[in-house]
Amino acid sequence: MRQYQCLNQRVFASRAFHIEPIRDQDQHSIMNIRNEQLYHLRQAEPLTPEKQANYFATVVAGLFKQEKPSQLLFSFFENDEFIGYGGLVHMNWIDLNAEISFVMRTELEQEHFAYYWQNYLQLIEQVAFEGLNFHKIFTYAFDLRPHLYSVLESCGFKKEARLPEHCQFENKFYDVVYHAKINRRLSFRKADETDMQRYFDWANDVSVREHSYQSEAISFETHQWWFSNKIKDDSCMMLVFENHIKQAVGQVRIQNNSEQQAIIGISIDKHHRGKGYASSMIAQASDFFLKQNPTAVINAFVKLTNPASAQAFLKAGYRLDKSLDYQQIPSQQYTKSL
Repeated sequence: MRQYQCLNQRVFASRAFHIEPIRDQDQHSIMNIRNEQLYHLRQAEPLTPEKQANYFATVVAGLFKQEKPSQLLFSFFENDEFIGYGGLVHMNWIDLNAEISFVMRTELEQEHFAYYWQNYLQLIEQVAFEGLNFHKIFTYAFDLRPHLYSVLESCGFKKEARLPEHCQFENKFYDVVYHAKINRRLSFRKADETDMQRYFDWANDVSVREHSYQSEAISFETHQWWFSNKIKDDSCMMLVFENHIKQAVGQVRIQNNSEQQAIIGISIDKHHRGKGYASSMIAQASDFFLKQNPTAVINAFVKLTNPASAQAFLKAGYRLDKSLDYQQIPSQQYTKSL
């Protein structure tokens, strides 16, 4: 069985679905699908069995010998029944992005188009974001199947561009629509001494100070004393969050007390704001903390002037508990527990 050199696993699966490196025995089915769906493919003329066999023997076979191939192709199955094929094509190993391709058996499109596209996208995203650690995946679609766009958007893809009259089919020019999804996976680690300067810079960021209950700038001496004590404090959990290329994007701190009432705080590096990280950071940190402190209640105090933060806590599974004047500032209290 063949395997791509750039991937550590051969099969990617979810529930009844899986993809595996494209199989030679599927080449005739793939040829038929492509010939039946020429209208939306970048294919000038119908394939023949001879051309298809030559393509598999030369182009496809060669992909398995390359460390950084230009494309990765997979056969797609439901309960081990061949449904279609696709992959990552036009792969850019410098900028870490690739185009998604996918076609299913023609007779399935009428009733099951969205169903199979959604499940296929989930699997190809595993390949791109988890298997390859790529930054971005996108679709480049002739404006002939508008029902595809709602499927993409339901899976977290965003429309980034429309290229007017960019392709020609049967003597007519059509737009090309470009949808993309960016890798927003996060991991976290406990803060250590090497993070002192990073935390200092985050703490004194203008926006952070504006939304903090203590808005004055912090001296490095004060910060140094505070940070050195906090990372040794067993009742304080300080987590640094990193993106898929190990850039630090922000931090979450949860301070517990003897009554198992904890307070959570979050800040995000100014270069990574607006990317949807906040709710994921809050959710991951809270779940991690509550697994270690199952009887605790986490409290978040958010100024009324900071609605974006309030939305992030709600999205992370917190509930609005009450409105109050926290530290004499109009605020809302959000809570989360097991």
